[in-house]
Amino acid sequence: MATDCVDGDYLGAYARFFAEFVARVNPDDQLPVKVSGYDIIEGEIVGEIISVTLQYLNQTYCPPSLQSYIVHLVIQAIKSTCKKQPEICGLRQQEKTYAPLKLMQAVTNEVNEICRRYLDNSRLALLPPPSSTPQVVVGATRNARRKMEDRHVVLHDLHTIFNIQDDTTANYYAVFDGHGGQDAAAYCATHLHQYLVESVYYPTDPERALRDAFLTTDAHFIAKSSIQRLNGGTTAVCVLVLDKKLYVAWVGDSMASLVKRGCVKQLVNPHRPTRTDEQERINNMGGVVVNCVGVLRVNGFLSISRAIGDVSHKPFVTGEPEIRSITLDGTEDFLIIACDGLWDHVDPRKAAQRVYWQVLQNPHNRKT
Repeated sequence: MATDCVDGDYLGAYARFFAEFVARVNPDDQLPVKVSGYDIIEGEIVGEIISVTLQYLNQTYCPPSLQSYIVHLVIQAIKSTCKKQPEICGLRQQEKTYAPLKLMQAVTNEVNEICRRYLDNSRLALLPPPSSTPQVVVGATRNARRKMEDRHVVLHDLHTIFNIQDDTTANYYAVFDGHGGQDAAAYCATHLHQYLVESVYYPTDPERALRDAFLTTDAHFIAKSSIQRLNGGTTAVCVLVLDKKLYVAWVGDSMASLVKRGCVKQLVNPHRPTRTDEQERINNMGGVVVNCVGVLRVNGFLSISRAIGDVSHKPFVTGEPEIRSITLDGTEDFLIIACDGLWDHVDPRKAAQRVYWQVLQNPHNRKT
């Protein structure tokens, strides 16, 4: 698959990033990135640190091979601060929760300090050499909605981020198509990968770890929604590339296509009430699938049969994913992950043809 790595003088590329990043730091900016709309418990800290750090780093292009190492350093530093001086990270002792704004400020301050530190060439030389990371292109359109309800996640080198002592490299990509509000998609984009890596099954049994992560994320969102009035639900399609295998887990109708030598393999069978097995599952649990103006809907409301969130439609709309794995042989061209906003209007073959056309039009951007 295509890769995006820092070629040749990687320390020079890193030095340019640090110089540009530090030059654009605005100490008067009190809200440099988006913060979560809920109070944060201790078990959610790591996911929040990753989210804030990547948002902040990506305001100035940060080489993917450098991102994971910086995130790792920030996690270590903030976890230490939470133990020694938790008030700096926004801990409210009585509620045992962290204020998202204070935590964000602690994280961005730590990123600033790390980047300033590596302006020193003697420290710069100690940075690990880059590993090969897949080239990723991302696009998102809000259309006519008042707020953007969808989220996407790109995480290179999970094992460096989470300090997992393993010889393999793991990359994670996900798309979350929110409905009824942005809360569920935002929560998944911040925490599902955290719960994946924290699963007792990771990394030895990736499929069980993915299932564990989906169910844990769903359960935590449901519990949180009853306390902090979080709303809505989200589809999810998550891809983990680990040790020459691709694992895809999904709920709902967002999909992923793997393209190899012009052949398109659809990896996902969408969870819609039109699936006979999904109808049977819902009926057996006491729910119904109703035809509403030509569209089959669960209990007359949702046109998807699985999702994270959608508390009022549990247990019929389950958060349990389907999972499949594909062995990679290195000849794969690319992977397309998208919500139904794309797939309802663009055939997977047409989408693949468009990507091939873009590569031919811009051959200087292609890396192998």
